[in-house]
Amino acid sequence: MNNTNITILPFSPELADDFRQINQAWIEKYFEVEEEDQRVLNNPEKYLIQTGGQILFAHNDTTNTIIAACALKKWTDDEYELSKMGVIEGYQGSGIGKLLAQAIIEEAKNRGCKRLFLESNRKLKSAMKLYQKLGFKEFNNHESRVDYHRCDIVMEMFL
Repeated sequence: MNNTNITILPFSPELADDFRQINQAWIEKYFEVEEEDQRVLNNPEKYLIQTGGQILFAHNDTTNTIIAACALKKWTDDEYELSKMGVIEGYQGSGIGKLLAQAIIEEAKNRGCKRLFLESNRKLKSAMKLYQKLGFKEFNNHESRVDYHRCDIVMEMFL
């Protein structure tokens, strides 16, 4: 995949459905969609944007399609969560996830984030490798902030 044909776009209401579809697809593939997923995916503007977060999208300029999404959830003025990152089938493994995650990290820095964390599952091997390459480290003293049954690892980085 030639990443020069990719534009990173911020959230806009017309992209809310793309956010839901991309994330629902990967969650259903590996896990079950939980109540918290439904709440956030069905109303990202209320639960992510209006609370001080952001959602970024990878747009394939060649095909004019949204191919990935990632959320930045605000917890405190200097603590954010990288959340709901998904890449559609056919683009996974192409570097789009890394590109999007780097954009989210920059967005977090620009907002004054000092600690960026994420909650995931160890069975998502390629995601685990990506997070480690980006500089996330396992946080062992973890108390999950979000009650997702699928999460068995918390990772963090300091910006």
